[in-house]
Amino acid sequence: MKILFVRPKPSPETIGLQHVMVVEPLELEVLAALVSPEDDPVILDMILEEKPFEHYLCREAPQVVCVTGYITHVGTMIEYCRTAKRWNPAVTTILGGVHCEVCPDHLDDESVDFRVVRNAVRVFPEILAHLRSGRQLPAGVLSRGESLDRSALPRFDFTFPLPDRSLAARYRHRYFYIFHEPVALIKTAFGCPYKCNFCFCRAIVSGRYHGRPLEHVIAELREIREKEIYIVDDDFLVGRERLERFIEENRRCGLEKSYLIYGRADFVAANPDLMARFKEVGLRTVIVGFESFFEDELQSYAKGTDVAANREAMAVMRTHGIDCYATVIIPPHWTRHHFRHCRSVMKQLGIHYVNLQPLTPLPGTGFEVPDEDLVIDRQDYPKWDLAHVALRPRHLSVREFYLWIIRLYNALLFRPAVLWGYIRKYRRAQLWKMLLGTLRVRNQYSARIREASPRLAEMRGHA
Repeated sequence: MKILFVRPKPSPETIGLQHVMVVEPLELEVLAALVSPEDDPVILDMILEEKPFEHYLCREAPQVVCVTGYITHVGTMIEYCRTAKRWNPAVTTILGGVHCEVCPDHLDDESVDFRVVRNAVRVFPEILAHLRSGRQLPAGVLSRGESLDRSALPRFDFTFPLPDRSLAARYRHRYFYIFHEPVALIKTAFGCPYKCNFCFCRAIVSGRYHGRPLEHVIAELREIREKEIYIVDDDFLVGRERLERFIEENRRCGLEKSYLIYGRADFVAANPDLMARFKEVGLRTVIVGFESFFEDELQSYAKGTDVAANREAMAVMRTHGIDCYATVIIPPHWTRHHFRHCRSVMKQLGIHYVNLQPLTPLPGTGFEVPDEDLVIDRQDYPKWDLAHVALRPRHLSVREFYLWIIRLYNALLFRPAVLWGYIRKYRRAQLWKMLLGTLRVRNQYSARIREASPRLAEMRGHA
């Protein structure tokens, strides 16, 4: 069978990292590695393609179309399936991805034949067998119109084959994450052992954590051509012993990679010696979820850490020359004082690259709020991007809230010393790409501010 694996293009309404990062579709490369030798898999990255989806349907003429994505892609994923069915009603459409696994009802549509809700690696070959010979569909797959019964789902299976990266060969030189390029992705573990109550990652695997055998991870790293490696585990720094083994295996094998990882501040703060050793074998950047610089907020998020750990973690990373990409949650109760305090603390700590995330009650996390507290509609999926203001601010207008977010970004990203550091450290092409991406994000925020302007809203009401 000809199988078309599709990564969707984000909606123009989505404010997002797609302007400063485009990474390989690892989940599609994994699924494509599972097809039979007689199948013909093709990966289509619509983020990088310029022609309409129908053009590629006509060019490839697939019997099966598989699309994966996040909550922001819901409408696009369904539209791709509708387009495929209009092109050829006999084509089989399959949807998957983390949002489909947690909220499959959002993707139930006449154009969608199957939705994968559990153990995609295990069930995908069985779906193909069903299409070939009528074999019974496995548990973990919903047909059109079926609802999810979690009690009937099989146990989690963390089997993970080596991805077929050759299928994205024509795109690979264009994959990057901020200043890491060209970058390849690897997943070494599933889930997270911590219990932050705002996090969607826990919902995907129901709070479980499973690490792949390190010998498998090292074997995969040895096969990856790129030097820059983005480890996409929800948290790579989950245990000292595992990290020590990873460092020693890197040293023993002479991998000479540069790593971008996710890690918690308390681990970094408690293990400065290990971070120094990790730096020696290639650690370059840690994406740290500081979340807040207020003790009461960290407690309310069930983060299990404190402000002191955030400060100590930054001191460790500065000492050892490890870059930090910080993430901070902006809750709706913030006032001007909160924004100013956050700005002051981050400047003191030397944080100059940050992702500010308005607190967002993502479906599936158990973080439920009444509709009247929402600024964006629950079905306006492209705006559920952790960048739009989702919860109505309590002390500021929506417009003011967006303005303070932009001011905070400007105060951290565009300081002369920071810009001069970038100029000295990075290539001109990288700087130009980042500048354009940052300006696009700022323009999107500016559009949200215009939409939230009371005068403009009044004018629209009279139009």
